[in-house]
Amino acid sequence: MDVAKSWRQWFIWALMVALVGLLLLVLLLGSGAPGTAWGVPSVHVSAAGSVVWTVECVDCPKLFSEMSDRSLRLDAAGHPHIAYGEDHLYYAWYDGTTWYYETADSSTLVGCFASLTLDTAGYPHISYSDVLNDDLKYAYRDTSGWHIQTVDDTAGGRDTSLALDGSGYPHISYYDPMNGDLKYAYRDALGWHIQTVDSAANVGKDTSLALDGSGYPHISYYDDTNGDLKYAYRDASGWHIQTVDSAGVVGKHTSLALDGRGYPHISYYDETNKYLKYAHFDSSGWHAQTVEDTGFSGEYTSLALDGSEYPHISYYDYPNSALKYAYWDASGWHIQMVDSAGVVGWHTSLALDGSGYPHISYYDYTNRDLKYAYRDASGWHMQMVDSAAGVGLSISLVLDKHSYPHLSYYDFINGDLKYAFRDAVGWHIETVDSEGYVGLHNSLALDSAEHPHISYYNYIIYDLKYAYRDTSGWHIQTVDSEGYVGLHNSLALDSAEHPHISYYDDTNGDLKYAYRDASGWHIQTVDSAGDVGLYTSLALDGNGYPHISYYDYTNDDLKYAYQDTSGWHIQKVDSDGEVGRGSSLALDGSDYPHISYYDWMNGSLKYAYLDAQGWHIQTVDSDADVGMETSLALDGSGYPHISYYDYTIGGLKYAYLDASGWHIQIVDNTLDRCEHFSSSLALDERSYVHIGYHDCLNSDLKYVVQKNSLFLPLVLRSP
Repeated sequence: MDVAKSWRQWFIWALMVALVGLLLLVLLLGSGAPGTAWGVPSVHVSAAGSVVWTVECVDCPKLFSEMSDRSLRLDAAGHPHIAYGEDHLYYAWYDGTTWYYETADSSTLVGCFASLTLDTAGYPHISYSDVLNDDLKYAYRDTSGWHIQTVDDTAGGRDTSLALDGSGYPHISYYDPMNGDLKYAYRDALGWHIQTVDSAANVGKDTSLALDGSGYPHISYYDDTNGDLKYAYRDASGWHIQTVDSAGVVGKHTSLALDGRGYPHISYYDETNKYLKYAHFDSSGWHAQTVEDTGFSGEYTSLALDGSEYPHISYYDYPNSALKYAYWDASGWHIQMVDSAGVVGWHTSLALDGSGYPHISYYDYTNRDLKYAYRDASGWHMQMVDSAAGVGLSISLVLDKHSYPHLSYYDFINGDLKYAFRDAVGWHIETVDSEGYVGLHNSLALDSAEHPHISYYNYIIYDLKYAYRDTSGWHIQTVDSEGYVGLHNSLALDSAEHPHISYYDDTNGDLKYAYRDASGWHIQTVDSAGDVGLYTSLALDGNGYPHISYYDYTNDDLKYAYQDTSGWHIQKVDSDGEVGRGSSLALDGSDYPHISYYDWMNGSLKYAYLDAQGWHIQTVDSDADVGMETSLALDGSGYPHISYYDYTIGGLKYAYLDASGWHIQIVDNTLDRCEHFSSSLALDERSYVHIGYHDCLNSDLKYVVQKNSLFLPLVLRSP
């Protein structure tokens, strides 16, 4: 008998059994883990390699602004094409029946100041700004897809304007905010070439570019130092610069077109008189006219010339908050009101079709929409092309019994309270309340039927509101309307599923508490000793009594209040410096409080807990400026887990405590430095960490799950 051979066979058989067992274990563990089997999550592995964070976009709407005067172009069939963006670069076009949309560049914070042109084959070419990296970028599409190039990585690339020459090569004028210069870039067979056109102090804003019949560039722009309209052109002898209009502060919002003789025509805004103006050049020199002198009319101009070389101008009329259109013919100027539904008419771009009819893309500030208007023989027609939103401020995360995430959050562009949840199908998003500006401060809880309950603040009428959903839909109530009340609210449900809410009374500077029972809502003032009650966090103990952590603004202290049969009791937890903002409270199995909070004076994350010996305070993270907007949860062993913001690196961080001490991880360091940040942390039954947070660079709501990297290749789909 070959003992060695028999041993080898036994070893291989045992190894195969172990591997199969491991695979089954992995599949079992992964089957109930939200964030792993749906969509295409991105993956972040910690430095140690033992933990991975899977990031998903929950609600990631488009964000766009600062379109150029050449963001709209018409194709050979007269159909509109539009470039726009801010969080990413977007491209939309219409085929006569349907709008189509593409993300041309999915990089972060790209797409502002987009300028579009179409080549002879109808393919789009776009110049735009990369705000995150301060770069000028250029994108074009061909049969193989989109191609992205960085043109200038030293200048910022603001106020871009793009044209193609007869060989199809791009030419771009743009503003260099780093040096305050007007710059010009063009590409030929050798690559990109960059020139500084005008560097006389702060010049080059609001550029508009056109190429003449010989391919030479002509640029209109604003001289911010002198408040002048300027014009530059190049010929065989080099660049030439002229001051077109210096009568006051003039020259903002320029738009340039060349006539058949190569003479420039410019529309612009006279800020001194608040007029729309128009200048053109001929053999006798420059001529300037006032187009509309009604006052505060003429921003965001865009100019085009018709077949008779008459000027047509789209622009914004501030007094009427409207989009207007002016054109010149043999009888003089004619002005039309195109759209006055709300605050509309920002960032206009005008093009004329083959019949000379105007087409205008523009921004609807009221609804944050990209709109398109065109005129034909029957009059003006308007369409909504795309809608922008920014979401994710004031987030509250709760997991249901299947460990699926539910989030309440604020849509700060539209001023709405929103709610998102995930199930086996994917993410579902609902608007809960859109009456005014509502939801900036919100807190979410789920009842035993997993119906959501949300407390939140109405910023218009300054009330504390409460919404809950059941089988018949959403129901909304006003809880407290006495003065300015409802900021920094926190919600919990008792065993009877009645809501309890802590919140700040801004009128009186008090900590307040509201609860509902069978007889209705009851409101109490908990603490009125100075200006107290900011950054409240509420939890209910085993007997249903409330416990609240909060910030004492008068004394810059962290405080804690709880109620029992004898009434309310108030304690000062930490008074060392300016401490207590962004507090988050949880109760352990013995109903002792644990609180995470921000030490503003030292820029540190701190943690306090109470036991039989009293309060204990620890500094968790003091690496520069960290600890803002904390969220705390306790695991089954009573150990704390905290999500928080690191302002220094511009990132979401996570800290947890175990028997060996505190451990700190960077979850997402791509957020940059936010003025407002929000995160909310929850633990599932296996103590996996789930965090909802605000991606402040892209104004998105994101969700991240912590997993063990051992199972990553088998559980997660590759991004």
